[in-house]
Amino acid sequence: MAAGCRFLIVRGLTVQGPESAIRPNIRLRRVGNCLNELDRFLSVLITECVRAAGLAPDGPADGADDFPRRLDTARRLRRIEAHCGYFSAATTRLRAIGRIREMACGDGLLRPGAWLERDMAVATAGAEFVPGQPTKAPEISDQALAAIAEFYVSIADRLHVFFAATAAEA
Repeated sequence: MAAGCRFLIVRGLTVQGPESAIRPNIRLRRVGNCLNELDRFLSVLITECVRAAGLAPDGPADGADDFPRRLDTARRLRRIEAHCGYFSAATTRLRAIGRIREMACGDGLLRPGAWLERDMAVATAGAEFVPGQPTKAPEISDQALAAIAEFYVSIADRLHVFFAATAAEA
């Protein structure tokens, strides 16, 4: 996860503006795929942290911990934060990122531009977003994707610190 986030952050610092050689709908799908991978890696990290801390898995009742690819990572993070005794705005941001991911991958309903603008503002903590025209795919910049990657790194760092301390106490 760290390597993927670093790649997206560096790309956001070096690439300026949309790549004209790539069609907007393909660029949007690529953004969706990047967000899918970040979410998948965060899900794996959460699972491993829960195991390392000796907490009960949040999977099926039979104890199996093979989770499906599409997960509600925000819900899982909220449960861990509740266990840790604090609550953050991370789940709100993860839900906004999830809606953007679904839209970018074509899995969700295309919402009016105002919804997407609001979700982008929450997901990127205010990074620039160009909504595009109603007949064209929205453009999510590499800088916005980098802001989301930085957010995932901060969650990973927070989980690592907490669960390392929990494992040391055990």
